[in-house]
Amino acid sequence: MVKKIQSKTAKSVAAILEQELDSMIREWNRQVGLVPRLTSILLSDADRTDHLPTLFDGVLCRLRGNRATEPPVSIAAGAHGRLRFAQGYSVAMLVEESRLLEVTTFGALQRHAGDLDRNQVLPDVVIIADEVDRQLEETVAGFMVAQAAA
Repeated sequence: MVKKIQSKTAKSVAAILEQELDSMIREWNRQVGLVPRLTSILLSDADRTDHLPTLFDGVLCRLRGNRATEPPVSIAAGAHGRLRFAQGYSVAMLVEESRLLEVTTFGALQRHAGDLDRNQVLPDVVIIADEVDRQLEETVAGFMVAQAAA
């Protein structure tokens, strides 16, 4: 008797991120809670995490879109920077939040490493890092606009 080996269908990075969105947001919030300079700004969980679904939408669009085109500017990221300024954040705090987002995202991918299309993981990780950095740049720009107006 010959056993038939079932091959597992590899999932895309975008599919994993979409599947893990809620748990990544919870984990990001948990990690933020471990950083005293971030928790020195008293915010509800909703106020602290409201921007993340929109940020992840941008990441998912980049992963699923035409990789040869220039990604659009994130208006939401600029608004997030203005809001964080009003909440009392510093630019360093924005950078720390962004760093934790990448750590959380890559941790989720690591947990699903066996499910991923290995040929596509590294190019997708590059896109994730680029998009998170692009949105951080827009966030800081919005922050600086609010700071200059204050």
